[in-house]
Amino acid sequence: MEFCVENINLVVILPFLMSLVLAANAVTMSRIDKKPMFILSLICAFICFVFSGFALFYALRTNINVESSFLWLANDNINFYLGTLIDRTSGIFLCVAAILNILVQIFGWQKLRAGYSYNRLLFYQNLFIFGLFGIFLASNILQSYMFCEVLGVASYLLINFDFSNKEESKAAIKSFIFNRIGDLTLLFCVLTILYFSVTYNQLWDSTNLAFSNMIQVAESINSLMSEPLFVGFCSILIFVVLMKFMQAFIYLTFVSKITSSESRVILFQNALIFLSGLFLLLRFTPFFVNLGGNWIWTILIIIFLFMFIGFLNKIFIPVCRAFGWFEKYIVDTFLNFVELVIRFFSFLCCRFQGGGVQSYIIYSFIGVLLILGFILLFYITVSNIGV
Repeated sequence: MEFCVENINLVVILPFLMSLVLAANAVTMSRIDKKPMFILSLICAFICFVFSGFALFYALRTNINVESSFLWLANDNINFYLGTLIDRTSGIFLCVAAILNILVQIFGWQKLRAGYSYNRLLFYQNLFIFGLFGIFLASNILQSYMFCEVLGVASYLLINFDFSNKEESKAAIKSFIFNRIGDLTLLFCVLTILYFSVTYNQLWDSTNLAFSNMIQVAESINSLMSEPLFVGFCSILIFVVLMKFMQAFIYLTFVSKITSSESRVILFQNALIFLSGLFLLLRFTPFFVNLGGNWIWTILIIIFLFMFIGFLNKIFIPVCRAFGWFEKYIVDTFLNFVELVIRFFSFLCCRFQGGGVQSYIIYSFIGVLLILGFILLFYITVSNIGV
C-alpha cells in the first residue's frame, strides 16, 4: 500500500506514456494492430485504478495528506513546484475517474473496434484521462491550471473526432470557446494569488499554495483584498467551475439525436469533465465560505459574464463561417490553380522524356535560350545601374 502511495504519480505518467505509444504507432502507419493497443491501454487503466484504490484506502485509514513536490522554477521572490497531493477528496475522484475510464474504454472497444480510426480515439481517451488525473493529483493551483489546458485540448479533439460532421464541428467550436474563457479566468485567479504572494511576501511557499492549505490561502487573500475585489475574485472562481460543468455536456446542445456508438463514446468520455468541475468546487470552497452575505453580487457578476460569452458566441461563430468561406472559395481556388499548373508542367515533362536524340536537341535548345535570356537580363540591369 505504501508503495502505491509513494508512487502515485504513475497514475498520471501511465496515460501519458500510453498516449506517446499510440502517437508513435500512428506515425509508423499503425504497425501494431488495434487489439494489442487496446489491451495495453486497458492494462494501464487497470493499474491506475489499483493505485488509486490503495491511495484512497490509505487516506481514509490514516486521515493524512501525502504530498510530494520538487522544485520546477525558482527566482528571488517565489518558487514553482510540481508534485502530487493525496487526500480523501483526490483519492475518491481518482477512483471514480479510473473506474469510468475502464468502462468507457471497454464500451468503445466493443462498439468501435471495426472502425479504421479506433487507435486515434484511444489516443484521445488516454490524453483526456492524463489531464483529468493530473488535475486530481495537482499539488498547487498553477499545476492544476496546466492540466486543465491538457484536458481542454483532449475534449476538443474528442468532440471534433468526425471532421466531416458539421454538427460536431460546431460543438467543438463551442467547446473551444467555453474552455478558453474558463481556463483564462482560472489563469487570472492563479496569477492574482501569485501576485499577492510576491507583492505582500505571503503564500510564497509551495505548502501555502497547495490545495491542502486552501483555507489559509483564502483567508490571506481575503485579508489583503478589498471587499468588492474579493467578491469579484470569488465570482470568477465560481465562473471557472461553471464553465467546467457546462463544457461536460455541451455535446448535447448541438447533437439532438445521439444514435451512433461513436457519439455515445465521445459523450461518455467528455462528460467526465464534470468531475473536474466538482473537484475544483470542493477545493475552492474556502473562498466561497468567506464571501459571507455578498452572494447576490457574485450572482450578478456571473450573469454578466455569461451574457458576455453569449455576445462572443454571436461574433465568433460568424467569423469562423467567414474564414470557412475564404478557405472554400479563395484558398481552394488558388490551390486548384497551382495544381493545374503543376499538372501542365508534369505533362510537358512526360512529353519530353529523356533518352532520345530528339529530346536531347530540344533540351539543349531550351537551355541555350535560357542562358541568352539570363545574359540579356543581366546586361539590361547593369546598363540601368550605370545610367
